[in-house]
Amino acid sequence: MKKILPYFAILVFIASAHAQTLSPTVIASAGGYNSVGGTSLSYTVGELAAVQTFKDSSGRNILTQGFQQPNDIVNGLLVIEKGADGSFSVYPIPAQTTIWYGYEFTEPGKVQVSMFDIIGQKMNYNLDETYDSGKLIHSFDCSSYPSGNYILSVKFTAANGQEKVLSKKIQIITH
Repeated sequence: MKKILPYFAILVFIASAHAQTLSPTVIASAGGYNSVGGTSLSYTVGELAAVQTFKDSSGRNILTQGFQQPNDIVNGLLVIEKGADGSFSVYPIPAQTTIWYGYEFTEPGKVQVSMFDIIGQKMNYNLDETYDSGKLIHSFDCSSYPSGNYILSVKFTAANGQEKVLSKKIQIITH
């Protein structure tokens, strides 16, 4: 037991020495870091999580910190895992200005995407295209739609005529 104790003490010391280090590390889709004359600036592009603003005692210097996601960056945000009937994903929910959606099917065919209001009336968004393979991602401007709940539906017709319908409930919030 006495021989193990020094090794354990050394291991604890090494672990605690590394635990006390703090480096500017953020996991985000993009960003950078720059330092000039004692002032440093780091920025990230990530998902909107929290924003907080600070002012110094003079009120002239303002620091706003947090993560902000531009509407046109969706790289990696749609995770589509292909199931037996295909897959369909929508981002973000709720949406304010742009809705991104993606789908993937197990075979080639034809795809029709439609949007319906919550009582089943067809809205003026439609997409018809031929599907060959792989994940396809599309977007559309939803800022002209009134706030509310909608259904985004993907109808897939295989070469043999078999149809599959995948739907997602979406929420649009406009100001």
